[in-house]
Amino acid sequence: MKSTGGRGPLGKGFSIMIRTFYRPARAAVLAAAKAHRQRVKGALAGALVRYRNGAEVTGALASGRLVTVTVHMAALGADEETCRRFGSHAGKRIKAAFRARTGGDPVRVWTVRNGRAIEVCAYAADDPALSAGLGDYARTAYLVAA
Repeated sequence: MKSTGGRGPLGKGFSIMIRTFYRPARAAVLAAAKAHRQRVKGALAGALVRYRNGAEVTGALASGRLVTVTVHMAALGADEETCRRFGSHAGKRIKAAFRARTGGDPVRVWTVRNGRAIEVCAYAADDPALSAGLGDYARTAYLVAA
């Protein structure tokens, strides 16, 4: 409650209550706007990834000359759930194996995960760091043992 203190159109002793009412209709409009923004972001994510990667890297990813960790795991027979759960942890092991072998960092590329553009590492399809890193991580070692 805000007191006018004797000044203002209501005169001395009167007070004005200032409140903002959030009606259900306004909440629904705000929720719909948020959902629309997320749909637009998801629709544009693929174009954004192609733009950020460039034509050469996009072509190498599409042809299989460059692979990400989850693509390699899927090629070895891992299901989508395994790739989702253990791809990040296996990627850390693979990156460490790549650094130990070459002394540098792998190529960074953009990809879409859960409707969002994220940056991940990519490796040559025949890079030995992929097998070494997957074998080093206990939860994915069965993929390279078979």
